[in-house]
Amino acid sequence: MLEQVVLLTAAVAGMAFVRLLRRAEVGQRGYLLLVGGVFSLSLAAAINADRFIAVVSVALTGLMVVAPWVLEIGARLAFNRGRLAIAVRLAGLRAILMPGAGLGRQQEILHGLAILERDGVEPALTHFRALADGAEDGGELAIINEQIVSMLFFGQRWGEGIAHYERRFQPRYAAMRPALALGLLRAYGESGQLETAAGLLRALEDGPVGADPRAGGMLSQARLTFLAYAGAAHPVAEALTEPHRRVLGLSPASGALLRGIALSRAGQQEQAAAELTAVPKLAGASDDRIVDSSVSALARLAHKAETLAVELPPEMVKYADAVADRLRTFLSAAPAAGRSGSLIATPLLMAALVAGYIIVVSLGRGGFGALMAGALTPELWRAQSWGRALVGGFIGVDSVGLLLNVYTLWLAGPLIERIFGPLRVIAIALIATAVGLPLAASTTADPSALLSGGSIMAFAVTVSALWTLLPSRTPGIAPRTRRTIAIPLFLVGAAQLLSLQRDVLAADVVFAGLAAAAVVGMLCVGLVPPRGVASKALAAVGVALLGLTAVGAFKVASEDIEAFTVTRREGAALPGAVVQLPSSFSATDRRAVPGLPLSLEAGWVDAVALRGGDLVQLFAVPISSDPPDGDMSDICALLAVHPELEHELTILPDADIPPKFAAAYEALQATEPESSGSQGLTAWALRRNGRSIGIVIERTLHQADGAHRVAVLAAPAQAADHAPQLYASILFDAQAADAK
Repeated sequence: MLEQVVLLTAAVAGMAFVRLLRRAEVGQRGYLLLVGGVFSLSLAAAINADRFIAVVSVALTGLMVVAPWVLEIGARLAFNRGRLAIAVRLAGLRAILMPGAGLGRQQEILHGLAILERDGVEPALTHFRALADGAEDGGELAIINEQIVSMLFFGQRWGEGIAHYERRFQPRYAAMRPALALGLLRAYGESGQLETAAGLLRALEDGPVGADPRAGGMLSQARLTFLAYAGAAHPVAEALTEPHRRVLGLSPASGALLRGIALSRAGQQEQAAAELTAVPKLAGASDDRIVDSSVSALARLAHKAETLAVELPPEMVKYADAVADRLRTFLSAAPAAGRSGSLIATPLLMAALVAGYIIVVSLGRGGFGALMAGALTPELWRAQSWGRALVGGFIGVDSVGLLLNVYTLWLAGPLIERIFGPLRVIAIALIATAVGLPLAASTTADPSALLSGGSIMAFAVTVSALWTLLPSRTPGIAPRTRRTIAIPLFLVGAAQLLSLQRDVLAADVVFAGLAAAAVVGMLCVGLVPPRGVASKALAAVGVALLGLTAVGAFKVASEDIEAFTVTRREGAALPGAVVQLPSSFSATDRRAVPGLPLSLEAGWVDAVALRGGDLVQLFAVPISSDPPDGDMSDICALLAVHPELEHELTILPDADIPPKFAAAYEALQATEPESSGSQGLTAWALRRNGRSIGIVIERTLHQADGAHRVAVLAAPAQAADHAPQLYASILFDAQAADAK
């Protein structure tokens, strides 16, 4: 298990290192070097198989990479929910775990926000002004000044905030900072500077924010804010219907406030008052600022009703109409993204894939553990183990395949979920698995092939995302944005196709499965619209399959896969012996064994064990009645084949047979005490440089023309305990070739 964890650790540390390199922030160079060191340590542990280095690398990656990432998520969630004190504590822990990352000043900024929550605007301004006086780095000073501007806007001191911004920044600076731009747009609107607001909005749309697909919601909020202060009451009301409000990520109270502002600027004072009065009733726990703004707007409405309405010059009217059209296009391209808050289905699917891998690793039985957890093989499908057609989509046996599938879902899933909703993602993943896995099992010639359901699931979601990006499907997405999203999706899709080559991943990826996944992905987004009866029906199918997956998991857990394998054996020939083998064993010629200083005679190898990184091989050798000098027949059947390897190995006779294997063999002897199977076993431990590398368990078969030894080589020795009933039954049932 430690080997798989080290591989995952190296992958996680490597991804973090590459991400830091791409950002190349000067203040994070110290942390960059530390993460690079952890990555190098993880690689050394994976290559050298050093247990001490492995434990150290896993611990350092957990503390310096994984834990800060978890704390960052927690701090963001706390901040978004207005729990600033909790956000400050979490950010402080994160700063401790990331030495050299330059997070000390960030901690001071969060502390200032906590002061704002506890004591109000003036103490917070005092704190930030003190920070600005002590700042030496230009970038750091800019961030602090942004906070001062935001504090002034928070206190509805619009003129002071605008003046501070214009003294400290060049006019288009806010176009690079979307959150600051939103506050500045509102300040310009409250101050009646609509032409300046229009210029800022143009800069936002033409700059990097306009090309970033992740900023679509915030850019549309900026458009909506401008329209509200321009008095475009109808476009604002149209954009704030319930589904569209969710697309924009606005709370009900925020929507009512913007409608009230738009109506007041349009001269519809009574309707505006009704909307603004409703804001406190709609407000949630984090809407205190929205409520304060509505109270201020109502006060101005009562005292300055005649001055609130605005009249736009003709060119501004045309610009406002164009902004309304762009906002309408965005909302029509993403009609269901109310869902614009936190993602649900995508992280759940990713977590389920990780959980499936962890279950297999925690079982500690290699490839056989994958079968116990629910992996599907053609033989099990023909035996009508239908639960595996769904559960098998979440079972993984190697860290590389897991990382590829999780990364693919992370890229492709959010696009589908934002547009079609979480149930569509679940439906695509589960339908593709339910169709693709059985099809792969039905078209695969190898009855013991361990099929990759995770690849089928990930490929279906990737194809769905690419299909959604077609210009005819999402006309509102700019070409540059479309390319930005599509290129990484094409790359991960190509990686899934490359995994079709056998043995690239530990589990088999079959073309028929990926083809079925592609068809399912295209149909689920191409034929079914985001809303309507068909969409609800598809969502119902996804929910039903989710329930069937739970039932299937219960069914798989009740299956005795080892007993099933024992009963599905057929006769196979070895030199001087006949053995009963399951379909997972395949014949092999004499070959070198990677990682071991030996080569093996022709025999039978357990392919399922190989998928989990174990070697279990069955072979037989004759025992010479007159062994020549140097023959090692008296030591170990394995070395009788290759005595020249004697000097490379340490052979320990009378080794302890792995306990589960020994118990299974003794149970078989108890059932037939008088049979030939009652003959005892001999075990030899194989060591290299003092480390155990395997065990040979052998049994002697006597026949007319001499004796043969039937042997099981397990490397590592624990592999014999991964399917003890199966391997013990194979050795116990072995018969001499001339037995009647």
